[in-house]
Amino acid sequence: METLRIALIQSKSTVGTETFDPREDNLARALEAIQKVAREGAQLVVFGEMYLSGYRTDEWLYKWATSVEPPDAHVQTLIETAKALNVYIMMGAATFGRFMPGDVYNSTLFVGPTGLLGVYRKTHVAAFSYSNGVAMERCFYSPGKELPVFDTPLGRIGIHICYDITFPEVSRVQALKGAELLVNSSASAAGFEEVWNHALFMRATENTTWYVVCSVVGEQRGDILFGGSRIVDPTGKVVAAGKYNEEDVIIADIDLSLTRKARVSSHLFNARQPALYTEVTEPTPYP
Repeated sequence: METLRIALIQSKSTVGTETFDPREDNLARALEAIQKVAREGAQLVVFGEMYLSGYRTDEWLYKWATSVEPPDAHVQTLIETAKALNVYIMMGAATFGRFMPGDVYNSTLFVGPTGLLGVYRKTHVAAFSYSNGVAMERCFYSPGKELPVFDTPLGRIGIHICYDITFPEVSRVQALKGAELLVNSSASAAGFEEVWNHALFMRATENTTWYVVCSVVGEQRGDILFGGSRIVDPTGKVVAAGKYNEEDVIIADIDLSLTRKARVSSHLFNARQPALYTEVTEPTPYP
């Protein structure tokens, strides 16, 4: 497929509490959005980080995380919707691990007309202080251990989540695995607007690939998530952008052949010298 119509659903997401499961409310609003953009020809519909579960559900995730093996009712509804509308859907959600009870991952579900295509589990789980608060993800999530690329009728797609963008190795590995489109599901926190502006440009241009980010938006337990979803082409040009600090829907057609054109022009991957980069894979040395 050369041209792909993508819809980014930059939406607020309800947070769970000890007695409230947020997934029904979040899923209901998502289904309305999916049906609307499907009527406008969207083939891939993307939601932000932890949209289904609520990013700041935090200590209650052990109650409201989602099962994917086998798919629970919420995942099954997404699968049935994708099949009925002939669309592909990426949605952020907390998911339970395969084996250990209570093991929770910050994940992106990827479903299509044929069913569940896969789950990406966030590999870089944040834990740091910043001017507006503290990133506490390591209190609640285990880190994922894989950087998959999904081979679909839409193209070869790599998925990662929010803070993963800070580690160029993530995008590079997925590009080396053949990704022609990289999708980041995020909860972009206020105070990092300029970081996102520059990081998106770099991840796209250094891998000569389309780079897409879709963020949840709004306030969650004192955290302000600013949105700013956008689509960046392989040369770093922003071809579509969402508003700041309000809900928005961004729909754009992207030409995947531009990835191949940019790579043929730059010879970026042919110019690599992996033998010089071995330190990248070594643990950071400490005295």
